Amino acid sequence: MFKKIAIASATAALFGIGQGAWAGQTTNTMNVTANVTNNCLVTTAPTDFTGAYDPVSANASSGADVTFTKSVIFKCTKSASGVTVGITNGADYGLGPIGASSRAMKNGSNYLSFELYQPSAVGAGGCATPSAQVFGTAGGALLSVTGVFTTGATNVTVEICGNIPKGQDVAAASYTEAVIVNVNY
Repeated sequence: MFKKIAIASATAALFGIGQGAWAGQTTNTMNVTANVTNNCLVTTAPTDFTGAYDPVSANASSGADVTFTKSVIFKCTKSASGVTVGITNGADYGLGPIGASSRAMKNGSNYLSFELYQPSAVGAGGCATPSAQVFGTAGGALLSVTGVFTTGATNVTVEICGNIPKGQDVAAASYTEAVIVNVNY
């Protein structure tokens, strides 16, 4: 059986049976190109902070600051570079009791100062010892996130270290401020 197939194949090849009847051939190269640009996607946005502030006792001048930690989790294109995280100041920046260089929450004409600090490191636990650098939207106030995007599926956690300083003599009310967390790439 094998000999019959081999003889039939050799005969077909000898007489050009099963091949195209081309008079000639010319070739051209076709390039296939895909441009991959940096992209980032927030997979978990920071949740709102709701807490209590007691200016008479727990958070009086002799008391303690209110501290809190929130996180933004995102992923970027593999080997992404130049990625930073920034946070806007909010509409009431500089109006609180602490003064012109801090964020403030508002209720009517009353303000409660607060600040959002950068973590000491990227990842969970970065707010255990927060940086002295306040989050902002330019220069050193942007937290640089580099060398962590080993795959496009790598989720990166950046903690936001919140602080409401003690010793603010404020009226009883619910204070609110909205800030925007930006992942820049």
